[in-house]
Amino acid sequence: MSDHSSSSNYLVAAAALSALIGVAVGGYGAHGLNANESLTSMWETGVTYQIWHALGAFAASWLASTREAHTRKIVTAGGWCLVLGSLSFSGSLYFFIIDGIFPFPMLAPIGGTVMMLGWGGIVYGALRRR
Repeated sequence: MSDHSSSSNYLVAAAALSALIGVAVGGYGAHGLNANESLTSMWETGVTYQIWHALGAFAASWLASTREAHTRKIVTAGGWCLVLGSLSFSGSLYFFIIDGIFPFPMLAPIGGTVMMLGWGGIVYGALRRR
């Protein structure tokens, strides 16, 4: 198995795990979360970002498979940024809603910035011919 195949498989697995967690957390939010409307809306935002960015990571893995080495690395890094950024962003919202505190106050904005970097890597890869 090539390094790319292995790297791509790990990205796909991480994206699928993030989506799985997003569905589970979304189900909890819909059926078990006891929170006011504002916090429930924040919970839904976290779930939405988590699932959309997991799908974006799947797309990054596919796009990377169509590109040459340098561009493939950038697109794959972009996919990882989507997964890790969304888990940081969404996770910080989940912890705040459950515990009432942000254990790491800058985690949500850092996660958002990392997600934007991820999309930027995907844009770069999409605009490159190979």
